[in-house]
Amino acid sequence: MTKDPKPRPVRGVRTRAVHGPHATPPGPAGTPIVHSATFSFASLAAMKAEQALGPRGAFYQRYGHPTLRACEQRLAALEDTETALLFSSGMAAISAVFMSLLAAGDHVVCLDQSYGGTHALLAWGAERLGWSYDLVDARRPGEWERAFRAETRLFHVESPTNPILCVVDLRQAAELAHRRGARLAVDNTVASPIGQQPLAHGADVVMYSATKSIGGHSDLLAGAVAGPAPALEGVWKVRKIFGAVPDPGVAWQIERSLKTLPLRVEAANASALEIARRLTEHPGVAAVHYPGLPGHPGHAIASRQMPMGFGPLLAFEVRGGAGAAEQTVQAFQLVRHAPSLGGVESLASLPAFTSHVQLGPEGRARAGIAEGLVRLSVGIEEAADLWADLDQALTRAAVLDV
Repeated sequence: MTKDPKPRPVRGVRTRAVHGPHATPPGPAGTPIVHSATFSFASLAAMKAEQALGPRGAFYQRYGHPTLRACEQRLAALEDTETALLFSSGMAAISAVFMSLLAAGDHVVCLDQSYGGTHALLAWGAERLGWSYDLVDARRPGEWERAFRAETRLFHVESPTNPILCVVDLRQAAELAHRRGARLAVDNTVASPIGQQPLAHGADVVMYSATKSIGGHSDLLAGAVAGPAPALEGVWKVRKIFGAVPDPGVAWQIERSLKTLPLRVEAANASALEIARRLTEHPGVAAVHYPGLPGHPGHAIASRQMPMGFGPLLAFEVRGGAGAAEQTVQAFQLVRHAPSLGGVESLASLPAFTSHVQLGPEGRARAGIAEGLVRLSVGIEEAADLWADLDQALTRAAVLDV
């Protein structure tokens, strides 16, 4: 094979988000939605050849689909990796990674601050599939290695964590996992593939709830896994077996949303930083959790790992505890009270009743999640308008709490 005398230029992230990994051919500006779950062939040989392509082929939707593949290629280009796979939800994506890497008798080390659904998955796998697991504190990396065993096969982390925004040194986590014979899986939902690229820091596989920043408009449910092709071979087999594959229309929505992801992330990150700074000075706020603040324990690591800013998610503890936090959320007029993040609209939730309700009061306390914690996902609205709403809600809650 002759070497291409004109290698492709390394394009910027905004260009890759709009155009994907390949030059856009003449024709429709958007990827056509192929509304077909099955495909016909002129011969048995042609069918077998397409079937052998797996997720790259168009044989049967549960195996692979052209509309899904176009989106997966664009996502892989943003990750600067070989391939990606779409799933019907974020938990389907995480579950597929776990099931592809673990067998009965294997052990998992996982952050205690991980998403509540991940805790539920670990418990379910331990009960029904024979896994075992230990939880470690994201705030105490010096203690992580104590949890590893000879049978540890997976180290699962989030960074920043949801909801208190602990930051993990991903390169350190990868070195530890690999030295102990395990894989590092990273839930990168909060940062997004624009805000942070765990694979570049040594992670073996990265997962997302595409419902969040990737979709970005609170109108779809999906998940994604990205990484080197060999690492995703087993993940694809799990998707094929369990059938957690999204509809082509959802894949088209995700691909459309990826085109504006850099712009949305940049805007939300900037506003989140401004609001976090203001919250630190508000008399109704007892503590603010945001890695963009210089006083945050993970600020230096986040500055190194998150070149486009510190994410759209922040959390703050309301003076007065759980009751005052509930009153604050109920007093919002612009910010919506809803259990998600990463959308164009700002959303607030109480983790004790949503993302981490499964942990119970003791589990939340162990993970550092206060009962009076408000999680705020900052959207792309004007920061001044968001601040006015936060200020009036906190002031009203303080008055009601008297």
